[in-house]
Amino acid sequence: MAQCTAKSKRSKEQCLKWAVRGRSTCSMHGGTSRGPATRCGKERSRLAVTKHGKYTEKAQLVRREIMAMVRECKNVLNLLA
Repeated sequence: MAQCTAKSKRSKEQCLKWAVRGRSTCSMHGGTSRGPATRCGKERSRLAVTKHGKYTEKAQLVRREIMAMVRECKNVLNLLA
């Protein structure tokens, strides 16, 4: 039986637990995870992709408008100073 191949993010040391039979990681590091098995489960998993929308055209346009207003305010403040 082999040891888990997962490594710690902080210490960079390898996990000392035994790996799940037929897998390369222990149960704590996903060795028991099999993922979706049915066609319905796989489809649900594919459709569940979440997107944050930070880089959509609308979000970028809003950020550009805000930055333009900030620049304009800074210019006005520089003229007053």
